[in-house]
Amino acid sequence: MDLYKLKIIIGIVLFTELIFCQKNNIYAELGGAGYTKTFNYERMLTSNIIARLGYGFEKEEGTNNYSDNEFIKFYPLGAAYLFGSGDNRFEIGGGMTLLDGTLEMNGEKVEENQSTLYIGSGYRYYLTDGLLFGVKGYYLTLGKFSAPWLGISLGWTF
Repeated sequence: MDLYKLKIIIGIVLFTELIFCQKNNIYAELGGAGYTKTFNYERMLTSNIIARLGYGFEKEEGTNNYSDNEFIKFYPLGAAYLFGSGDNRFEIGGGMTLLDGTLEMNGEKVEENQSTLYIGSGYRYYLTDGLLFGVKGYYLTLGKFSAPWLGISLGWTF
């Protein structure tokens, strides 16, 4: 993903922020749509619909999955629908994760600038003082690779 497209996406999110006056969520996710770890921003578009933009990276460590570059970058983009009300919410959603870098999985390379499609559902709990905790199951596809995946998130709502 080139920098120009990322700036456009960030501009759209900020424009949405100015027009609608809803809650925002900022959280870190281990696993999930961004492969291993991501930092995410969610915007509540309505009381039940959220839009997500994230950033994550993985440093080359000489394991089975590595990049020809120093870092592989992940940009999860998606939307979800929340069920329920109050502090306990269930969600279902989907989107795509843009990949910047070459990833090697099981001896096969996944070339740069591809995207992972994902669907996911899970549970989130809004603790007191704006603390957010969530667990979500995903199904990821990337070219001929696909797998179930789990994400755990912790962050803040403001």
